[in-house]
Amino acid sequence: MLAYLVYIAIRSLNDYEYWTIFGGLTLGVHEGGHVLFSPLGELLEVAGGSITQIAVPIIVALAFLRQREYFGISVALAWLSMSLTNLATYIGDARNQDLPLVSMGSGDPIHDWYYLLAHYGMLGDDRALARFTNFLSVLSLIAAVMLGVWLCRAMYRTRNAPPPADESLASG
Repeated sequence: MLAYLVYIAIRSLNDYEYWTIFGGLTLGVHEGGHVLFSPLGELLEVAGGSITQIAVPIIVALAFLRQREYFGISVALAWLSMSLTNLATYIGDARNQDLPLVSMGSGDPIHDWYYLLAHYGMLGDDRALARFTNFLSVLSLIAAVMLGVWLCRAMYRTRNAPPPADESLASG
């Protein structure tokens, strides 16, 4: 599983058109974020897609942490990496607006990052912001891989250890 996650994350880093199950999840979460943030005004509605697409893998990682499902954290960090890669592509396209866009409404879709960066007078910074987002993507992938490798090594080292005694049986 870890090797597969690394493979698809690296493919995603190198080819923005490479599609995985995480790409579909990310698109759905992104579009849902627009709906979620729509009551908060146009600016947050536009930003809500990107905010949600980054927040959901982090929330999933925190949920796995709470459940002590550490390999799940590794998967969530790999998803975050792919989501950040997707976001970096979208940010980097702000000036050119070449990417195909999805519209949930009846009108022409707007390019979220063109809108956001133009609103703040930062349109010329789209590529620098995209590179920074890609850097964060690589950091997330490194964290996912390091955690996954550490867990695999820990499982390998304890493969022949006897299972821990079930304390609930001993007390009853």
